[in-house]
Amino acid sequence: MQTKTEYLIWDKIVSSAKSRFDSDLYATKFRNMETELFDKLILHIIVGFASGEDHESISTNLHNELEHLGIDVREGIIDTIVSDKHVLFSSEIYAAYLTFSMLEDGASEPEVLGYVCDLLENPQIC
Repeated sequence: MQTKTEYLIWDKIVSSAKSRFDSDLYATKFRNMETELFDKLILHIIVGFASGEDHESISTNLHNELEHLGIDVREGIIDTIVSDKHVLFSSEIYAAYLTFSMLEDGASEPEVLGYVCDLLENPQIC
């Protein structure tokens, strides 16, 4: 189960990513999708890239997940969404990678949250 602090870490990463592109435009394409599910879609993209997956794998996995949930989306739309996100979400991808690494190394969740907030709010420091 996810702790409140861990939720805040991932929420910060997703919120930052949503501010970097026209999320309202894509939310319109997924108008039948709950906001929480749309946020998970963005998180899936970020975590996929942070874990070393390639564009095609992330697109295919997302398409399959959405189909499994009964959401009919053309594969091309998913591919378009993912196409530039490895560049557009580079700070968030790094923040996710940093989160995984720090937690694995035994850092406390509040410490990780602090680093993630610093990274995403002050990217010029990095």
